[in-house]
Amino acid sequence: MKKVFALCILVFWGAFTFAQNSQLKILAIGDSNGEFNFGWVAQLKKIRLNDRIVNTAISGNTIGFDNLDRKELNSLRNVNSYLNKGDTELGGMDVILIMLGTNDCKAVFSDSLKQVPLNMERLILKIKQHSIYRQYRPQIFIVSPPPFGPPEMLIAKYKGGAKRIKYLQRKFKKTARKENCVFIDIYSEIKDTFKNITSDGIHLTPDGQLQIAKIISLKVDNRMQKN
Repeated sequence: MKKVFALCILVFWGAFTFAQNSQLKILAIGDSNGEFNFGWVAQLKKIRLNDRIVNTAISGNTIGFDNLDRKELNSLRNVNSYLNKGDTELGGMDVILIMLGTNDCKAVFSDSLKQVPLNMERLILKIKQHSIYRQYRPQIFIVSPPPFGPPEMLIAKYKGGAKRIKYLQRKFKKTARKENCVFIDIYSEIKDTFKNITSDGIHLTPDGQLQIAKIISLKVDNRMQKN
């Protein structure tokens, strides 16, 4: 009986130790779909209870444009502050999740579409040049932005965005491969049912946010177990 009890204690302690060691420190970079209190980052926190996640997503955020003439909505201008915030609150970093591109596909930026993948490359390079990245070497995940809904769902500033977002999905996949990042293709995963999980063709419902959080979580697990 004592041997069985001792064995149970060892099994429990082993599981507890593994859980402690498996904690990930995650920095999330995104836009409104990430900022919402029911958004994909919030859903990820519910799924990954053992991890620590810092959310820097901000509504209207882009990869490299001053959206609405606001510099604070340009990730290229602000990524250093994201990294500093993550390091301050996490005390290290294992994973960086980037889901941007929706606002870069607004009609006002349509003539600069080819600049968007280049901006993503610049963003990744800027992260890699930062002392925090060089210290901790976190794994960078580029998450494709979600699809756009059908034209009848979209307000004027997003008209024509469906083709632009599809273009970014292909380009970001190539960028991830080039920069040794992990690509998470939520676009392909939810495009066929997207109209059922969006209220306006851009923003996902809580159920939709949970769906993409589960996809992201699985990809993170698969990758980090290999590291």
